[in-house]
Amino acid sequence: MQKVYIQRFASFIPTEAMPKPDVSFVPMLTRRRLSNLSRMVVYTSDKISKDDNGNPLPPCKITFASQYGEITQQLKIAEILIDTGKVSPAHFSSSVFNTPVANATILEKNTAGYSAVYGGKNAFSDGLTDCLAAMEIESAEDRCFVFAEELIPETYAPIAGVPYPNIVCAMALRLTRDESKADKKYKDFDLNLALQNLKFLKGNFNTASEEALAFINTILLQ
Repeated sequence: MQKVYIQRFASFIPTEAMPKPDVSFVPMLTRRRLSNLSRMVVYTSDKISKDDNGNPLPPCKITFASQYGEITQQLKIAEILIDTGKVSPAHFSSSVFNTPVANATILEKNTAGYSAVYGGKNAFSDGLTDCLAAMEIESAEDRCFVFAEELIPETYAPIAGVPYPNIVCAMALRLTRDESKADKKYKDFDLNLALQNLKFLKGNFNTASEEALAFINTILLQ
C-alpha cells in the first residue's frame, strides 16, 4: 500500500469558552439553518480546504462519517410528525445523514463528490478505512476525510446504549499521496499504523466519537 500523508488537519472539541465552532464566514441565511453537527463539519472542512495563507486548495473527493448523523434534526422531525402528522420537505432535507457534508461542499463550491459512511460505533475507523481504500484505487492523489458527532438528545439517552453525555467532536483530514504536499508536523505520522491500532483497541470504545478523540489526541501529540 502506497504511503498516505496528512496535508491538512483540523479538529473541533467543544469547550466552555467555545461551545460551538465559529462559522461567521458562512452567509447569515445559510448559517441560521445549520445544525450544530453541520456547523462542526463546515468549520473543520473549511480549515482543510485552504492553505496556510487562506488560499483555496483544489477541490477533491470527501469521505464523511458519523455514528448518529443529524440525530437532533431527526428528533425534531419525529416530534413534528407526532404532533401534526406531516413532515416538511425543508425539515427533511436538513435531517438526512449526508446533510453536513453536503453543506460543506456547497459552501466550498466543491463538485468533486463525496461518500457518506455509517458504521455504527466503528464509524470513525470504517470511514477512514473507506477513505484510504478509495485513495488506493483512484487516480486522484488527494482526498479528504471528515468525521463529526454531536450530543445525543437527552430524549434518546435511556435507549442509546452508550454513556451519556457522549463525546462531541469533529475532525477533518486532507490526505495526499504526494510527499511534497505533506504537512511537516505530521510527515512521519503513520496513518495506517494509527488505524490498525484503533481497530485493535475497538473493544475499548463505546462510541465512534471515542475512537475519533483517541485519533485526534494521537495526531496532536506528534
